[in-house]
Amino acid sequence: LCSPPLELPSAYAAFSLFVTSASTLKSAGGNRVHIEAADPLFLHPSDQPGLSLVADLFNGEDFENWRRSVTVALSAKQKLSLVDGSYKKPDASSPLLPYWQRCNDMVISWLLNSLHKNVRESVLFHNTASDIWDELNDRYGQSNKARLFQAQKAVSCMTQEDQDIANFFNKARKAWDEFAAVGATPRCSCSKCECQINARLQNYDQEQRIIQFLMGLNESYTAVRGNILMMTPFPNLSQVYSLLIQEEKQRQVKSKYDFQSDGASFSTTSGNAQKINTSRRFEGRRASLFCDHCRRTGHTIDKCYKLHGYPSNKQGGRGRGFRGANSALGEQEVQMESSSVPGSSNTLLPGLNQEQSKQLLQFLTNLTGGGDPKQLSPETTGSVHMAGLARRTGQLEFLKTLLKERNTQSIL
Repeated sequence: LCSPPLELPSAYAAFSLFVTSASTLKSAGGNRVHIEAADPLFLHPSDQPGLSLVADLFNGEDFENWRRSVTVALSAKQKLSLVDGSYKKPDASSPLLPYWQRCNDMVISWLLNSLHKNVRESVLFHNTASDIWDELNDRYGQSNKARLFQAQKAVSCMTQEDQDIANFFNKARKAWDEFAAVGATPRCSCSKCECQINARLQNYDQEQRIIQFLMGLNESYTAVRGNILMMTPFPNLSQVYSLLIQEEKQRQVKSKYDFQSDGASFSTTSGNAQKINTSRRFEGRRASLFCDHCRRTGHTIDKCYKLHGYPSNKQGGRGRGFRGANSALGEQEVQMESSSVPGSSNTLLPGLNQEQSKQLLQFLTNLTGGGDPKQLSPETTGSVHMAGLARRTGQLEFLKTLLKERNTQSIL
């Protein structure tokens, strides 16, 4: 009996497993060469010359980061030995020479695809990938001491400025990693060490990073920075970052609430100011009016109550919804005159009782010549005049006393 044919996915998986596990090829002399998947000369079916090792092409700046990314990518493909020169070129008689040449050309194409056009043209005609790698290191690489100086300066001088907590932390993390790459902290390699110096050194580095990060924060984080420094046990870097992020979010919510409150109060103030301005404009227009008959402002002669008569609703008080043309001073005068009419029941003045109001109104009537309008003879004019002066003097003294009593009651 024949076994059933394999399904297409299973057959493809079996073929891929065979290809990725080993490769058996024939050399130019006809000898079979068996290449394992772990061998640098092994090429996966997905490897092709148009591949780029990094996303950002190298344009002559930030060479250390680009070199780190390319090194990781070549190490993942097991081609790093072709770049650093550890895998030497086979002899001309070796059956591996064609395979080495093929892998070398593949790595050269990857490196060229990871370079900018201006840099690519300067290394295009190198024969080996190791030559290109050495040329780039000699041209753009720095000595360890210069890199250590720059990394130490970046760590010591970093400040938050106008960045948020997340961006500032990412910037600090990058500076710490660069410093750790060029200035590695010494570690104990003794297998008999019992003092746990490696763990203590790691904790020390962690605390130094926290202190540097807190030192770079703005002055607005002084309070939360003091609280973190007084915490026991001392938090790690991740916990410090979490606390600062929470503080930043709370400030954003508070500032948004304050902005809404300020906007509401500004709207209310603007509304009140608009009402006040409208009232002032209305009063200003009324103040510009002048009556030639009663010599008062706030109305004109064609609407003067003294000349044309008072409206019917003005005798019993202000009418509902009535809008007169006279000023407030003219309306008060009308009310005073209506209250001084004999027999009127509305004889009370603000702050005075009925008897005091009558005496004050009588005194004002006498001062304005509202007394007995009898005709006096020339012989009695002088005596009457003197008697009138004496009577008015007494009334003035009474008015002063009345005003003093009023002031005393106001104070009490």
